[in-house]
Amino acid sequence: MRARIAGVSAAALLLTACTEGGISPRVFDWTDSPGGGTPVVEPVSPTDVLGEESEAARPPAPEAVAEGEPMPAPVSGRAEVVGLDAHGLSDVSQVDVDLTVSGVNGKGRVEVEFVSPTGHPYERRTSVVEAKPEMTRTVRFSLPVAGTTVATSGMSGTWQVRFFLDGAPLTTAAFTLEP
Repeated sequence: MRARIAGVSAAALLLTACTEGGISPRVFDWTDSPGGGTPVVEPVSPTDVLGEESEAARPPAPEAVAEGEPMPAPVSGRAEVVGLDAHGLSDVSQVDVDLTVSGVNGKGRVEVEFVSPTGHPYERRTSVVEAKPEMTRTVRFSLPVAGTTVATSGMSGTWQVRFFLDGAPLTTAAFTLEP
């Protein structure tokens, strides 16, 4: 076994000594720099080392705004729990949460994630919103309570509702269900 380890080590040492063109590369210390001063580090642009990057994988180029045109409004969202008059698990049939979103340019994919009081995702749904940037749209998401695991398992406490637009976090809301 020792002979094998020694052989592999010797082979590794020989391979590290190999060079192209017979010239051994110079090993620089990170403190080496031209002129002996502070090292200069030039930024390197990212490269696709596997050659598999598609146009879809690249971030979109910023859109140029023509002179005189106003900048588009940023996407914003506001969530509101509506119609939750009762708070007891046995009294609530469902919890409705309205998401009002503005600044969407064309179609946007809205996702909602209901997070249980234990901090675990309970349910996730998706809807499509289509609007012009100057318009606002409201989408209602409902979490059924009566007759579901929420009621039968006694999932009382403060629930979090997280909203995402095209995968990016948009806004949150919270509501409490009492035992």
